[in-house]
Amino acid sequence: MPLNVLLLGPQGAGKGTQAKRISAEYGIPHIASGEILRAEMDAGTELGKRVKETIERGDLVSDDVMIELIRNRLEQPDTDSGFVLDGFPRTTVQAEALDSMFADIGRNFSVAFALQIPDEVAFDRLRRRARADDTDEAIQRRLDNYHRETEPLIEYYRTRGNLVPIHGNRSENEVFAEIQRALEQVPTA
Repeated sequence: MPLNVLLLGPQGAGKGTQAKRISAEYGIPHIASGEILRAEMDAGTELGKRVKETIERGDLVSDDVMIELIRNRLEQPDTDSGFVLDGFPRTTVQAEALDSMFADIGRNFSVAFALQIPDEVAFDRLRRRARADDTDEAIQRRLDNYHRETEPLIEYYRTRGNLVPIHGNRSENEVFAEIQRALEQVPTA
């Protein structure tokens, strides 16, 4: 049975870092929503051209397009033994759309990890990352959006019985060790 992992958590919680480690350790691809968008644009596909126009206008890529991109990615043979999804879904509407697409292609999440860190820790980590778009106001806005739009997903997946909360306010190795312990409990038959 494939190992299909979802990572939830605010910016700065270490989702990308942990996704890469899970990917390397379990030999399953890391599917990051931002990277899918870039790959599609670089490939110059019809969908990639639509995505590029949307982003250049400064708009968000629609849920339908994101679902289509993820579906295309999951149809690649390297996902047969599983995948780690990071950066999508961000809203309950997206989670429901993802569920119905999964039903179509016979997939579901083996486990959803919720990386949890206090806002002030996320804030410090993002500030240290110091990207051009990481002003204090922008960081606060992203955290507010997370609490408003994405945090409800924790409850959404909890009701499905496959949510594992992870305390992200520790070293990368300690967090990964906790993820590994949880993955050992995931039924694989």
